[in-house]
Amino acid sequence: MQAMSRSRTMTMKVVSMVLYVLVACVFVLPILYMFVSSFKTDTQIVSDMSTIKAFLPTGHLSLSNYSTIMVEGQFWRFFKNSALIAILNVGIEIVVNSMIGYALGMLAFKGKGIIISLVIALAVVPTESVIINKFIVVNSMGLMNTIWGLAIPSAGYPMFIFLFYNHFKGMPQELVEAAVVDGEKYSGVFWKIMMPLSKPIIATVAIMGFIRIWGDVLWPTLVTRDETWRTLPLALRALSTDVYIFWGQIFAFSSLMTLPVLILFLLFQKQFIQSLTMTGIKG
Repeated sequence: MQAMSRSRTMTMKVVSMVLYVLVACVFVLPILYMFVSSFKTDTQIVSDMSTIKAFLPTGHLSLSNYSTIMVEGQFWRFFKNSALIAILNVGIEIVVNSMIGYALGMLAFKGKGIIISLVIALAVVPTESVIINKFIVVNSMGLMNTIWGLAIPSAGYPMFIFLFYNHFKGMPQELVEAAVVDGEKYSGVFWKIMMPLSKPIIATVAIMGFIRIWGDVLWPTLVTRDETWRTLPLALRALSTDVYIFWGQIFAFSSLMTLPVLILFLLFQKQFIQSLTMTGIKG
């Protein structure tokens, strides 16, 4: 009986491991395909597309696709634009959403329940449904084709407010009361006490916000008018035309676009996972 139980346990472990590997392949193989294809020619990419060779560094490999997007595609110019917009957007996102989450989670005032319900309701509203309203406001303020028009309108995000709200709701109320008794203002409690204790949730919002703004196509398409503040997704889209699709350059461009996101996640994955387990699943 004990041998059968041990055998069943071993079988379950093997099955679980196989399932884990299959799920991992679903996420890893497309990234592997992208990086491998970035070193191949367009002809070889098309011929390998329906075979296992698509995932293998076979054939004539070179850095020509990378050199082309660096020189002709002006990759670093658009990379600088996207980086500046993302940094500004994430910085404003953290400050604005954390302040709202702090007020909703730790302070008592009339109408707080209504505001929380409104935030939750707005979290399920598609961004596309309000994008025309944002466009009209940005246009009326004269922020078209500027870094401010690209970064500020998407800074307030209901999902991030809810994450900060859940985080601060779980913080000891005694911290605020003790600081106020000692003569500290609520703003001082927020900056000096709460924010230093909120590094995991800040890392989570920073990563999610960076990914959201880094790969955004729709809003930059509406706001930009020339190459002054053109972002990487718009430059990538220009490599696919009605006449020809530059597959090698597209994969090289996509690979370089993906690297900052991967590096950011690897650097802060501990805080990201910790925040999701402590904050994201609370009721």
